[in-house]
This record gives sequence, C-alpha cells and structure tokens, in this order.
Amino acid sequence: MPFCAKCGVELSEDAVFCPKCGSPVSTVKATSGVVYRREPDPGAGRILAIIFGGFMLLVAFGLVMGGGAILWTQTAIVDDAGYMMTGTTRLNVASYALVQNVDINMGSGWITSPAVRDIVSFKISATSKTGKPIFIGIATQQYVQNYLNEVNIDKLVYYEWIPNSPRGIGVPTYQTIPGGAPSSLPSTKAFWVAQASGTGKQTITWTPTTGEYWVVVMNSDSSAGVDVDAQVGARVGVLGWVGGGMFVGGLIVALIGVAVLYFGFFRRQ
Repeated sequence: MPFCAKCGVELSEDAVFCPKCGSPVSTVKATSGVVYRREPDPGAGRILAIIFGGFMLLVAFGLVMGGGAILWTQTAIVDDAGYMMTGTTRLNVASYALVQNVDINMGSGWITSPAVRDIVSFKISATSKTGKPIFIGIATQQYVQNYLNEVNIDKLVYYEWIPNSPRGIGVPTYQTIPGGAPSSLPSTKAFWVAQASGTGKQTITWTPTTGEYWVVVMNSDSSAGVDVDAQVGARVGVLGWVGGGMFVGGLIVALIGVAVLYFGFFRRQ
C-alpha cells in the first residue's frame, strides 16, 4: 500500500493526490533493484593500442637497423685486427720529412678514464714506393718541432681520409717549409710514442691521449725525397657491444609493440 511522501497518510492504489494534504502522488513504480551497467566503448582503447604499439614498432625498427649496421661494419669492412681502414693514397714530397698535425681533445671527466680512453685506437701504415727503408713515428708537437727545427719538411694541410674507400676527398695539399737536412736519424730519438721502421710495409698503432701530435714519415736514413703509399684507420672496441645492444633491444621493443597491438586491438575485436 502506498503512502504520501509529505504527510505519511495511507493512499489508495489509484490515488493521484493525497486526500489529506493534496500533494500529488508519484507515478514512478519501484523497480526490482537490479542495475544494468553499460560497457564502455572499446574504440578509445583500440586507438591508443594502435598509437603506442605502432610507435614502439617504429622505435624497434630504428634500433634493429642501426644495431645491424654497426655489427655489419664490425665484420664486413674492417681488417683482421678490427680497424676500419681508408684506401691507399700516394704521398710524395721532395723534402726530408712529411708531417701531419693531429690535435686530440679527449675532453674531461669520465671520457679521460683509461677504461674509456683505451677503447679507441688508430693505425697508420706506409709502404715505400722507391724501395728505401722508411720511418713512421708519432710524437708530441713540441718534441718533433725541436727535432725538425730548420729542416726542410712538408706539412700535409689538406686531404680527407675516407674509411673503406679506395680514395679520399681531394688531392693531397702540402705546405713546404724550407730548411736543411736533419742532424740525426729519426730512430735515434726517444720521444716517439709510437714508431716503426724498415723495408716493406710499416705499421704503427696508437691509443690517443689529449694533446697536439705530429705524425712523421721519413726515409730511415734521413735522406730527401719521401714517396709512400699510406693508409690510416681507426678501431672503436665498444662499437660491437653498442651494435649488439641496439639490435637485441630493438627485438625486445618490437615484441612489446606486437603484444600491445594484439591485446589492445585484435583481442578487442
């Protein structure tokens, strides 16, 4: 039996107004209390799955391609010792020494630590075109300038060495400094940080540190007329680890992206 919501008097089933206070009687019937919940629209979730899954696949593609390229260079275009070498270039001067300045700046902080510094090394090779024994050496600029003071030398001022290319960019350009002959043989000096001498192909390897250096190529007997075929190269030991990490990381990101697309989009179909 219904009751008036205002005064509480009992009402008949067909009453429209309360006979006591005249208030209208509500016609809304009580429900069974069962609540039906509407499922949310799955469209927004699918869109987010496509966006995030697609983005992760793009990132994965870049990582896999970059890591694969690095790993390929570490196996396909390096020599047996892991150096990426340039093509052979003929260097021919009439003076007593051919030199090139190398300015190394390793920066500060963590990059100067031996563990990081030792992962980079350089290689320089030269072969005499005349059959004479030759000398290759690297030393700090101050020592070499003192040794070659007032000596007729040629500085290599322009030539761009290109790794894994038969030729570099441009023609070797020299700056000739007039003077006389050296006062002693280059192999008798103790200031070289790396050196090699003899007939045939001569090669030196060097782990750089901060400073200004001169690379020197001479005839071993200090005679004039230096004529060699030269190559330079570099090895970065950490590249293999970087390439492998990028490749594996890319595969993991790709799997996550596929999972996002599958569970966020296809399973909602």
